Amino acid sequence: MAVHTALPAFSDFVDSLHAAEFEAYRSRPDTAVRDAEAFEEMRRYLIERNAGMDAVHSFEESDGDIVDCVPAERQPGLVRTGGKPLPTPDPPPRPQEYADPPEFVTEPPQSPPPQLRPDRRDRYGNQMLCPEDTVPILRLTLERLVRFPTVEDFLRGGLRVRRDEKGVAQLFGKIWGNAYDRRDNHGGSSGVNVWAPPVFGVQSSASQQWYTSGAGSSPFQSVECGYRLGPPFDNKPRLFVFYTPDGYTSVCYNDWHAGTWVYRTGAPHVLGTALTASRPGAPVQYRMGVFLTGGAWWFSIGDDWVGYYPATLFGSGILATRAAGAGFGGEVGGAGAAFPSMGSGKKPPAGYGHAAYQHDVIIALPTGAESADLTPEPTSVNCYGLEVTNHSGSSWGSYLFFGGPGGLNC
Repeated sequence: MAVHTALPAFSDFVDSLHAAEFEAYRSRPDTAVRDAEAFEEMRRYLIERNAGMDAVHSFEESDGDIVDCVPAERQPGLVRTGGKPLPTPDPPPRPQEYADPPEFVTEPPQSPPPQLRPDRRDRYGNQMLCPEDTVPILRLTLERLVRFPTVEDFLRGGLRVRRDEKGVAQLFGKIWGNAYDRRDNHGGSSGVNVWAPPVFGVQSSASQQWYTSGAGSSPFQSVECGYRLGPPFDNKPRLFVFYTPDGYTSVCYNDWHAGTWVYRTGAPHVLGTALTASRPGAPVQYRMGVFLTGGAWWFSIGDDWVGYYPATLFGSGILATRAAGAGFGGEVGGAGAAFPSMGSGKKPPAGYGHAAYQHDVIIALPTGAESADLTPEPTSVNCYGLEVTNHSGSSWGSYLFFGGPGGLNC
């Protein structure tokens, strides 16, 4: 593969981590790192993350992120264990085909092509595709980490947890606009409509899916996917996967913890990169989901698998063999009394092309994949709304509209 690059070589990037000093970063306008000790912890984290890796090709994404193409068996999910990637499963389940479109749709929503493909080149002429037998790894940098007080703040993404007298975890500073199917399942998927609402500081806004061990389970476990703005990312809608095996005591976004996430070779998307967002009247969506198959929770976009979390990460917990519920919708995080927009910032009555949605929501039951039976969960009616339609009989199957402007006293 021909390379015409002005990018920092992977080896030079790693060398720069060894030479980095706190004084060179502390005066940056976006630096929030707490002190020299916290900076050193960030530096060590990145050195350890990149140990044992090498890049045979690199390219720059449109938003400036660098993607390194790493030999599959030397990616962070495998390099410490010496493991081998699991075989790629058959294509993910698809929704039922219906002849009739929903009445409110006048044009099909845009579904962008795969992010990594032969015809894309970055501004330096590098092909935006990884060679055979390699996988795409987003290059995490000190410039990104120093926007957080500590490496733990970055890794947890602003997640705050309280525990009751029985030790059961409760998230706080969060509001949801979602709906659940409470049946046992092996995952599911939906068409996720992408928006880029404004977020500031510690605020976050997401549209996502949850596959969980069920409310009140001990330990609570979850695998999640979708897009997110705000911590641990920035103000762009970035693709993410996530899991917790132990009620949020341990959490992991994307491939940020060694021995967890594993990309498949030929992955068509890179976790942590920005997705194309909708504009009013021009909705953009990505069909995505997570399915338990072949001993792992596999994440898919369209008809393509991206990678997986091994089911062994959940020990003897419920998600080692199944999920006890599936949720779909929006989530926001705020500071004090201020919460950001969810979805497009419009409530469901704004309608298609203006309000956020997830459609063709399916879950994988033991008897096969079918449209979900969604039950709305309570939300903040002052700031957000949620409307659910099950088994519409149209090409949208089961779907939900959600979102709103946020604000004070949500």
